[in-house]
Amino acid sequence: MELKSIPSILHPMRINNVRLISNPKKQWAKGIAAQVSGFLEKSGFRVSGGKADLTICIGGDGTILYANHEGNIQGAVLGVGGDKSRICILNRKNWKPRLLRLLRRGRTENRQLLHASIGKKKYTAINDFVLHTLDYRVISLRISTGGKMHEFEGDGLIISSATGSSAYAYSAGGKMLKPRSKKIQAVPIAPYLRAFRPRILPGSAKLEISADRTSAFIVDGIFICNINPGEKITLCSGGPIRFLSK
Repeated sequence: MELKSIPSILHPMRINNVRLISNPKKQWAKGIAAQVSGFLEKSGFRVSGGKADLTICIGGDGTILYANHEGNIQGAVLGVGGDKSRICILNRKNWKPRLLRLLRRGRTENRQLLHASIGKKKYTAINDFVLHTLDYRVISLRISTGGKMHEFEGDGLIISSATGSSAYAYSAGGKMLKPRSKKIQAVPIAPYLRAFRPRILPGSAKLEISADRTSAFIVDGIFICNINPGEKITLCSGGPIRFLSK
C-alpha cells in the first residue's frame, strides 16, 4: 500500500520570522547573506536566530543538505545558489526581484525525506543515503525489500529520494523523478556485469541493506561512519520537509 498522499501545496503560509544560514566557505554567500538580512528587515520581516517560519540557506544545494544534517532548519526552507543548483530556486545573481514575491505568496511544497537506522542511531536525508566501498575493491551488497532479496557486487549503492534523483542517483544511471513524488530509488554504483539495475520503489517500501566488507555510510554527501561486514541499515521514506515554492 502506498503512503497516504501529503498535500503538495500549502497556501498561504504566513512568514514573519526568517532564519539565515550562509556557507562560511563561500565569500559570496556571506556577502549575499548580509544583503538579504538588510533587505528583509526593510521589507518588514524579522531576521531571527531562534524559532523561524522560514530558513533561507545561501550557498547552494549543499548548504541546505548540511543545515538539515545539523538540525538547523526551522519552518520551511528556501535556497539561494548558483547556476548548477537543483534544490535552490533563487540564483545568487538575481535573487532580489523574486525573494519578496515568494515570501508574500507563502506557497510551500512538501517533499519526502528518507530515514535510516543503524541499531539505535537514526539519520535523515533530503537527497540520498550511500553505502560505498572503502578501498576501491568491489563489495557484495544485499538488499531486502518486500520479502525479496537481491544481491550484487559493485562499488556501492545509492538510496535516493525524488529530490535526490537529479543528483548522484541520476549521474549513476537512475531516473529523474518529479520532486514531489513519494517514490524511492535504489541505484547501484558500477555493478559488476550490470547484475543489478536502478529500481524505483513505492514510498511505502522498507529496505534493509548490508555489505560483506567494511563500507562507508554517507548521508547527503557527508561521511557518517564505517559499517561493519553484515551490519544492517534499515531505510524508509519519512518527512515531509517543506520548501518555499515558485
